[in-house]
Amino acid sequence: MKQLDMEFLSSTGKVQHIKFKYVSESLKEAEVRQAMNELAGLNLFVKKDEVLYAKPQAAKYIETIREPIFDDKAVKA
Repeated sequence: MKQLDMEFLSSTGKVQHIKFKYVSESLKEAEVRQAMNELAGLNLFVKKDEVLYAKPQAAKYIETIREPIFDDKAVKA
């Protein structure tokens, strides 16, 4: 499964990320840019007068592959 990682700059220039699971893997650049611009324009996330997601900077899909070595969770003692 892939995650969508949206990278923003905060109003103080710090890099901030929002990651979404269960997203379409066929999103177009224009769709993602528009969504990020709309999210940034809402100023929903503010911490101590810093707007956390002020300016869209990048977006990418991230795929995590887990390769278990062992898993004792299923074993009952």
